[in-house]
Amino acid sequence: MAAQVHLRLLSLPGQDGLQACWLRINDGRIVSDLKLGSLANAADDLAGNAAVVYVPGQDVLLTQIKLPDNRRKQLINALPYAMEDELIDEVDSLHCVLGSKVEPGLYNVAVIAHEKMRFWLDTLESAGIRVLRLLPDTLLPPYEKDSWGVFSEHNLDQMLVRTNLEQGFVCSRENLITFIQKAAAQEGSTPTKIKLFHCESIDESELEVAVSGLSELEWIDQPQIEDALSLLTLKNEATDLNLLQGRYAPRSRMGQHLRPWYSSAALLVLLLLTGLVANIIQYYSLQAKNSELEQEIITTFRQTFPEIKRIVNPQAQMRHHLSRLRGSSKQGPSFAKMLATIAPLAKGIKGLKIQNLRYQKGQMELLIELPDLQTLERFKQALSSRSPWNVELKSANSTDNKVQGRMLIYEK
Repeated sequence: MAAQVHLRLLSLPGQDGLQACWLRINDGRIVSDLKLGSLANAADDLAGNAAVVYVPGQDVLLTQIKLPDNRRKQLINALPYAMEDELIDEVDSLHCVLGSKVEPGLYNVAVIAHEKMRFWLDTLESAGIRVLRLLPDTLLPPYEKDSWGVFSEHNLDQMLVRTNLEQGFVCSRENLITFIQKAAAQEGSTPTKIKLFHCESIDESELEVAVSGLSELEWIDQPQIEDALSLLTLKNEATDLNLLQGRYAPRSRMGQHLRPWYSSAALLVLLLLTGLVANIIQYYSLQAKNSELEQEIITTFRQTFPEIKRIVNPQAQMRHHLSRLRGSSKQGPSFAKMLATIAPLAKGIKGLKIQNLRYQKGQMELLIELPDLQTLERFKQALSSRSPWNVELKSANSTDNKVQGRMLIYEK
């Protein structure tokens, strides 16, 4: 079983901000030294482990209140209103915590200012300390039935007094006897035994008078108990009290961090829904337009090819029939393209005359007159080498010191 970390928040004289002391306990035994330092030091030592945290008891009122027996969740919701007449401060500024049931209709209660709760939790979170449970350090002294526990803290000049499982108070050393008398009267009877830890400075005779000799005083001095946290190793009745209730419960606490983002998240969802609706509208609009276009294509196809009765894919069928109308074979180079290539070559041949020119389906036939056969051959070679077409000499006749030639030019 892993050791559990217990951490206590302290407001030490002469120290800025909260300090802490902490130790590890396993099976009722202290398994680490008691350490004292800043919350940053504690966070480094805890290395991410969650801790049971004890807050200053002087900031937490422990009391009891009568409530009708009901479901616990309903009691927690009704608690602030039930205590409204019992408290001086505005109930909206206070965090009311429901403890265990003492007897039918009577419950233990803890009351803390919201300002304090937010300060403690925000400070711990900023330091990187995860809180497992949050308790008042008033409950650190050991408790047994019909017994009170009193612990004297010399460095803080205060006394921690635990009078019941979830009841107790914090007072100065000089006011201890007065507070014990008052608490005993409120409880209705004095305890059978009062255990006093490190209380050497308390006047025993005055304390005996305060409890009217009805309570046994047991003075305990154990050097190993360095701080109230060390009392956790003594015989002690466990309590389920946890100040992390209501809005400070782990899930509610997370909700508080997320709450500032709720409006942004709602706006984002609204924008996404608006975009989705717009896309759906556009989709159906485009689908309707597409249906209209398909119908227009079919109508155009029927008008163009009335002899075709079966229409499966009008686009593909129209491409096929247009290809057949144009002819499956290539038409070859155009007249303008061939003329633009041949004319400059013919112009460069001295004495060349074009007597006749005929173009048909990508083929050009030339009837030309030249001074001699060598010039005819040179012209043919020029056409063959400087154009992308076949040049074929169909005939050549020599008359009156001139040569007539017939050439056929066509695509390779």
